[in-house]
Amino acid sequence: RPSGEGAGPSDIAKETAPAESEAVKKDYEEAWRLVERKDYKTAIVRFKAFLKKHPQSEYADNAQYWIGESHYALREFDQAILEFDVVRRRYPKGDKVPAALLKQGFAFAELGDKVDARLILQELVDRYPQSPEAGKAKQKLKALES
Repeated sequence: RPSGEGAGPSDIAKETAPAESEAVKKDYEEAWRLVERKDYKTAIVRFKAFLKKHPQSEYADNAQYWIGESHYALREFDQAILEFDVVRRRYPKGDKVPAALLKQGFAFAELGDKVDARLILQELVDRYPQSPEAGKAKQKLKALES
């Protein structure tokens, strides 16, 4: 349809949205490939840039999660704990919250902080009892008892 009287802002939005969402997805996937290649330091930089550029993206909670996961893989447990905490605070309804809680609990355990590890893992079990992460949290809680 020609862009005359009949073409309103909603028509333009419909045309640009798919291209824009493809660009967002591409940005996210490029950063994620760095994680796959175990280039964690670069992945952190790329995911942070992604969040700055696309803070409201449907991938934002995943990007934040992978920042935490990358710090965890680098054995930077203090920073991983902080980044995983951002997932639960900024994206409380996101699907990455159970995974963030699990890895946050694991990071506390890696630091020898069994008290906080137990608290976080128990919160995961209580809040998301049906999640696959809850099963892993229960196993870790048992291991922390010994």
